[in-house]
Amino acid sequence: MFAKDGKRKQCKSVMPLFVVSIGIVVLAVGTVAAQDLPLASQQGAFAPQNILRTPAIPLGIFSGGWSSTTAASAGSSRWQLSDAPRSELASSASAEKPVRYDRIRRITLEQVKQRSADPVASPIARLGQLSIEAAKQHRLGLQADYFPKLSSVFANLHYSDFLGQVLSIRRPIEGSLLQVPVPLFSQNQTIAAITFTQPITPLFQVYQAVQIARADERIAMAKAGIAVAKNASDIEVEEKYFRLLIAQRQLISAEFNLRNAESRPLFAAASIQSVRGAGEEQPELVEAKKALVTGTTEVKELTAWLNHLMGWPEDTELDLVLPDPLVENISLEEVADKSAAANPDVFEAEQTVVKARAATVLSKLEYVPTVAAVGGYLFQNAIPLVPSNFGYGGVIASYNLFDFGKRERAVKEARARLGMAEIAVQLTKAKVAADVKKTYFELERSRQLSQLAQKMGSSVALVMNVSLTGENPELKAARAEVETEMIEADLAHRQAYARLKSLMGLQR
Repeated sequence: MFAKDGKRKQCKSVMPLFVVSIGIVVLAVGTVAAQDLPLASQQGAFAPQNILRTPAIPLGIFSGGWSSTTAASAGSSRWQLSDAPRSELASSASAEKPVRYDRIRRITLEQVKQRSADPVASPIARLGQLSIEAAKQHRLGLQADYFPKLSSVFANLHYSDFLGQVLSIRRPIEGSLLQVPVPLFSQNQTIAAITFTQPITPLFQVYQAVQIARADERIAMAKAGIAVAKNASDIEVEEKYFRLLIAQRQLISAEFNLRNAESRPLFAAASIQSVRGAGEEQPELVEAKKALVTGTTEVKELTAWLNHLMGWPEDTELDLVLPDPLVENISLEEVADKSAAANPDVFEAEQTVVKARAATVLSKLEYVPTVAAVGGYLFQNAIPLVPSNFGYGGVIASYNLFDFGKRERAVKEARARLGMAEIAVQLTKAKVAADVKKTYFELERSRQLSQLAQKMGSSVALVMNVSLTGENPELKAARAEVETEMIEADLAHRQAYARLKSLMGLQR
């Protein structure tokens, strides 16, 4: 009896809890249904992709580099946040312009870099090679002045008048005058000459000019070498690649914000809605549409740029594989020990000193007479009294006796420029050393921020996977924001590392 009464009392105490639990579950289900219903009902007419007539970008395309398959292939799972099923990705596409997965191309950052390294596809690399070739040919042209010059001259002339005098001679017996023409130059002249000239003292000037040209060639190689051009191209490609990843994820957040802004009037008070005009939109809705238009345009531009680089149609949809986060352990001691001689700016300053020193020697050589050995062969019939065929050889020397102090001023100018170049080397080395240390501290800061973002992203990923197992727009938008922060932090880390390597003159 007492047992039955106890059971009845226990049932009476449990029933309210059971009813309350059922009520909470029903309320939660109703709230979720009420939130999803307006979005589903408005998707056909007010979906942002239909308004802008651009297909919504499915999250699967973005999170392809974040899935477990991609992480396993890359050898790291730090970027993994979720695994979105393909059926849900296909259902999120626009109804007006469905996504064609047969047109989606999956590419990696390394593939894009290899394509950009092709000299045919990379104008930067081609321009660098042409600048080196121009400097090389200029140096070889100056070196040709070491060798003798062989020149030839040919002339065939006819004069309208007789070039000479007519002598009148009186005959002693007959007493008449006899006129005899004496030509000084022939009326019809033919001259052919071959001249051989070997400079002697100008060889010293040629040597200094070759030194200047060789310094220019070294500067061109340092500025536009293969490694430097490749690094510049890789930095540009890397930035565009990461910017597209960020823009894709920002577009997901923009779509979610627009849907929230469109569905918000359904839950707002009627009095607020009545105050607004019939055709006036809420400021939040306008801002959300602007963000969506901006994000869509940026995604299209960056996609077209990568497609152009890869040689694909501009409208090809890209599935970008997110690279592993940058891992580097360079230290300040290592940076300080590295010599800045490999820096292009320092190297150019040092070669400028070489050029200034050669110019100083050239200015002094203006005091040296110009001496050259000559020889040749000449055929002529212009002067009848001179043999028509003969050879010649000898030495020719010339010297400027007085030039009103021009050579002296040139020597002093060259010395001043040499001093300027030597001081510029010291200033450039000091500037590069300071920039290297400054960039290292920026690298260290970006490294710490990147590591912090990765840890926070991993923690948020665990919370998302545990708390919510299904996919919904709010979860997708939240994951996109987390991924955006992680990608931006890794991009800043990569850019700081690239600047440091560029300052140190090392290949990435």
